[in-house]
Amino acid sequence: MKSLYKYFILSLFLVIFSKGFSEDNLFKQRLKEAKKGDFVVFEYNKLYSTISVFEIDKEDSKVILEELTIPKSSFDKKMSFRKWIEKKAKDHTSWTMYEIDLSENKIIDAYSVSRNCFIDLNNQVSIVTKLLSLDLNKLNDLDRKKIGPPPIQGEADRRAFWQPMKYIDGERLKRAKFDVYRSIWPDDSSELSLKRFDIYFDDNFVFPFFIEINNGHMSYMLKGVDSGRDLKSSISFFPKREAEITELKKEDDNFLKIFIKNANYYKNFNLFAIDTTRQDKIIHPIEFEMGKEKDLVSLNVDLKNLDKIFEKNHKYRFVAAPYFRENVYIESKDLFVWR
Repeated sequence: MKSLYKYFILSLFLVIFSKGFSEDNLFKQRLKEAKKGDFVVFEYNKLYSTISVFEIDKEDSKVILEELTIPKSSFDKKMSFRKWIEKKAKDHTSWTMYEIDLSENKIIDAYSVSRNCFIDLNNQVSIVTKLLSLDLNKLNDLDRKKIGPPPIQGEADRRAFWQPMKYIDGERLKRAKFDVYRSIWPDDSSELSLKRFDIYFDDNFVFPFFIEINNGHMSYMLKGVDSGRDLKSSISFFPKREAEITELKKEDDNFLKIFIKNANYYKNFNLFAIDTTRQDKIIHPIEFEMGKEKDLVSLNVDLKNLDKIFEKNHKYRFVAAPYFRENVYIESKDLFVWR
């Protein structure tokens, strides 16, 4: 599973917060009710990996998760995970932020703090898509892992449930109780093919505390070694890609569609057309209706309105100005010629 380590924790959390995302989905509701600063720390493959809620937008059903990774051998055991994160995570090997749209079950964007650049996750699409389609089913008492050897045939099974340890800010909680949810990866010849996922949640925290992946012969475990709330990230904000107008397209001689990429986070715009043919470069405010097509925002302009203000054979450059964003102007690279 070495090739999966880089985005492994992210992928597992996409399992947890996926499958339908109906309004009564347990995990979606937990994430919606999560607080900024909720975090968990996992140990796996001689690494520590932290996942925290960097930002939660309940109105638009979006969340930004922050993930940091460090080898166990590099971590200063005298320091708490909370202090390590808040003091800019010395010796980390990976520091990544993911913006996730819960209403559409997809990653909007990812940014590497370590490398100071955006991340193209297209190579991970097959993994993420499969994970988003998995079912998670709560295990009944008979199917849960128990402590000790099984009883002799015919005897009642009175063994206690096996429970993982639960830590909050470095302190182990006694008598922690968990529910277990299970899913089976489809037979797709991938590294995760037909593997079983058992995920342990308590009843009042957004993240799980233990994940076991089993193929019938070997188990691979992600153990929660710390968790908490009100974590203060040392990152001020999640960077946004620069929005750009990608296409000006006429439709049926009735409408002009102006497509804008990387603009989904803007609520609305003012639209202008600059007459570049005139020396005075007159600026016309333009009426439009806003729509959305896949990952693009579209500004739909009625050509009848343009006929009232545009001059024949003049060239125009469109400029979209997002509401409440001073000094942000999205200009079309191509000129539009009014015929």
